[in-house]
Amino acid sequence: MAGACSPGEESAAQAEPSPQAFAGDALQETEPGELLALTCSGCHGGGSEAIPDYSQFDQAELETKLKTYKAEMDGTTVMHRLMRGYSDADITAVAAYLSAQQGSTP
Repeated sequence: MAGACSPGEESAAQAEPSPQAFAGDALQETEPGELLALTCSGCHGGGSEAIPDYSQFDQAELETKLKTYKAEMDGTTVMHRLMRGYSDADITAVAAYLSAQQGSTP
């Protein structure tokens, strides 16, 4: 029989979940803004005085700042480029996630 497994092979195949199962589980466990916020920690939160630490702002302040960057109403050279790809819902989710992480390392 083509494609048939012996009893030992069948139970071994069933015991090992596919990599996609792990990825799906991980994505289901993430908060809405968590994956988007990963891009923030590369520059912010590192103790640099040149780049503001986002933990000093509450959710409303973060959301306002991010929307200001998206609208290019601030003189920054990088943030407006990054924010172009974010919807208002994305910005709200990122601000909520980052403000909830204050006091911990994202």
